[in-house]
Amino acid sequence: MTNETDTFVQEVDQSLRQDRMLSIFQRYGPFLAAFVVLVFLGMIGWDFWRGNQAAESDKQAEHYLAAQPLLRSPTGELLTPAQLEQAQSEFERLSGEGPRPFRAMARMQRAALLQQGGDLEAALAEFDAAAEQAPDATMKETAQLRAAYIAAEIKDFTELRRRLAPLIGSERRFSFLARELLGVEAWEAGELALARETMQGLVLALDAPAGVRERAQLALAAFGPAPEAETSNPAEGEGK
Repeated sequence: MTNETDTFVQEVDQSLRQDRMLSIFQRYGPFLAAFVVLVFLGMIGWDFWRGNQAAESDKQAEHYLAAQPLLRSPTGELLTPAQLEQAQSEFERLSGEGPRPFRAMARMQRAALLQQGGDLEAALAEFDAAAEQAPDATMKETAQLRAAYIAAEIKDFTELRRRLAPLIGSERRFSFLARELLGVEAWEAGELALARETMQGLVLALDAPAGVRERAQLALAAFGPAPEAETSNPAEGEGK
């Protein structure tokens, strides 16, 4: 009798579980089905987006490479004003299309063309915009350094020093070029102590590129010896 009772209880329990599962499915089944569909569509959408991005990158790379001949005169001479204008216009167009890295590179190329054409203010603004748009630190600092070289020509030393500060604090090798530019421009601005200190630091920087260290040594030689500091105060000598 006990076995029959246990079997009956098990059958009832199993029936209750089945009824409960059926009730849950009837209640939440449509939501679960919708969730599965959304996940599936999301996976399809992600694959489509990645494929579309890759295709867009390939397309933009082709356009960027196709524009490269505009940077060189067929005769090997400097670009004429008309050729410069055509190249600037094309790279301006490319700077507004495609993935972010290609837009930043096109903007930097246009900035270089503006610099070549003598429009330094516009070139500086374009390099600044490229630095803001750059997708990684290397490209960003490249644009910042090239902007700094232009700023050295058309801005005062205070502005140049402000621009160089983040580059000098960088852990990349751009730091050495930024310090070299700072030293040269400090000398031009009459900041002789800063110029000597900066160049001496480059000479002693064993991880600096050999060319930078050599130029720093030449600069120090050109600067000449530093004035001797006063070793005593005349007023103090009278009191002794």
